[in-house]
Amino acid sequence: MSAVASHAGAVQSPETNYLIATRGFLSWALTLDHKRIGVMYLIAVMSSFFVGGVLALAIRAELWTPDTHFMSNKVYNQVFTLHGAIMVFLFIIPSIPAALGNFLVPVMLGAKDVAFPRLNLGSFYLWVTGAIFFLSSLLLTGLDTGWTFYT
Repeated sequence: MSAVASHAGAVQSPETNYLIATRGFLSWALTLDHKRIGVMYLIAVMSSFFVGGVLALAIRAELWTPDTHFMSNKVYNQVFTLHGAIMVFLFIIPSIPAALGNFLVPVMLGAKDVAFPRLNLGSFYLWVTGAIFFLSSLLLTGLDTGWTFYT
């Protein structure tokens, strides 16, 4: 059985795949494998989808009857704004090009890797940082403009 060298310099057998190649948090956090970066995008995007879905359920629970239950009108508008912003900017826009594009396009092209793997990993961390700043600014300022952000 022959061994194949990976990006990190560790020796892998041909039976290993991108999920079990090397274990541990740092092997995923510092990976240059496009499939692992695609999986990290998928986990982050699906986490955003979950948070947006929970907010949608809270909106629907509030609208169950005409009376107010657990949200005032201002809090309802803020939750509606947060739900729309999360679903548009943290789920819909990055889901196809980031998660599926990183994972599937190099495989469909027959390429071994993407052209700039470090830039690819940097874009993931830039997206996570932007998502944190985006959510913190929406939560701390308490915007209540609706998901379209009309003034």
